[in-house]
Amino acid sequence: MKKLFLIISIVTASFASRAQKVWTFDECVDYAMEHNVQILQTIVSQNNAEYQYKMTKNSWLPTISADASQSFGFGQSPSAYGVYVSDNSASTSVGLSLNMPLFNGLSIYNQIKSTNLAYDASRKDVEAAKYDLKLLIMSYYMQVVFNKEIKSVAEKQLALTEEQHAKTQQLYELGKVAESNVYESAAQVATAKSTLVQADNALMLSILDIVQALELESIEGFDVVSPETFDGSNAPVLPSQDATFDFAVNHQPKIEAANMRLEQAYRDVKASKSAWYPSLSLFAGYSTGYYNYFSSGRENLPFGDQLSNNGRTSFGVRLNVPIFNAMQTKYRVEMTKLNIEYQELNIANARKELRKDIQQAFYNAVAAEQKFKTSEETYNAAEIAYRFSDESYTAGRATLLELNESKNRLFKTESEMLQAKYEYIYRVKVLEFYNE
Repeated sequence: MKKLFLIISIVTASFASRAQKVWTFDECVDYAMEHNVQILQTIVSQNNAEYQYKMTKNSWLPTISADASQSFGFGQSPSAYGVYVSDNSASTSVGLSLNMPLFNGLSIYNQIKSTNLAYDASRKDVEAAKYDLKLLIMSYYMQVVFNKEIKSVAEKQLALTEEQHAKTQQLYELGKVAESNVYESAAQVATAKSTLVQADNALMLSILDIVQALELESIEGFDVVSPETFDGSNAPVLPSQDATFDFAVNHQPKIEAANMRLEQAYRDVKASKSAWYPSLSLFAGYSTGYYNYFSSGRENLPFGDQLSNNGRTSFGVRLNVPIFNAMQTKYRVEMTKLNIEYQELNIANARKELRKDIQQAFYNAVAAEQKFKTSEETYNAAEIAYRFSDESYTAGRATLLELNESKNRLFKTESEMLQAKYEYIYRVKVLEFYNE
């Protein structure tokens, strides 16, 4: 019984520790890289490209095959001497053959280069997918942190409103305010509670977004670590657009993959042109057979003796010279050239999209920085205004309506400041990603 209680205690403690798991940003990213379905799909594509490359690389190796056949002849039947005899017979033949390419217009060489480039590009595709996922996780992560802050503000607003309601109740009992002020302050408490519920729902939905991106099954017990304190004074210097683009265009995996596929297209053209050139291959073989005649007038040697006596070995080289193949090679070359044009346009479009993204990220960061500084000043002013309003209300120099307006303005400016703060952090992080 004690053992059972101990096991239950250990399992319960295990679930409790799991429920209290608080994720850092790096932990979220690492987990997503291992479990996200899209990442796993790109890895499967990469593995397929790797096998394509290995398969092509081994095209230089000889092909060896063995064959065996059993046949029956009636009337004219083959013999071990290569002539037909007038007899019914059964024959068994076995053989071993080898074929090895010596020269094929550098087709295999260029195909190996092409599939190697395709494999390298597929690895860059995996990096690009991980890069996009990391940006997505960061966006969801920052939204969770922001909503946690908003919920904290709502809780603080509720506590302050309840405190204000209690103070109004005391002032009413002392005859310093009208009874309507008590009902008004109570309504403010109900509004603050509703705001807290909305903030809690927004937090839950943002947690759901990141949990689904991580491929987790439940949001229960999920929480994230808030980033370090940020007040604008320790903000990083924004890099210039041109410097960011010059770095990103040489290091972004999407651009690198596009450049590799362009080089692959050139190799494919060379490989398709090789069909115009002669090809030379080495061949070798060994064959033997057993012949059994049905008439009693012919002697049938034992099976082993015939296999030994009828053996034949051959080897040589085979030259194949293409003359005309219905223009298939010509059109195949033209089609591969079109792929070069397509890949060049793809690179141009990728560079254009990259510059557009960097420009948007830069100006979004600049705007977010200005918005944060302005909202911080507004919040500081609203905080001072509320403090004076609260003192005036306590002294009877301000109405409850004026106090509520000042309080609502304070929390509105605080929410706006937090929104600007985390938007600024996010925009700066996006620019940093382009410079990694």
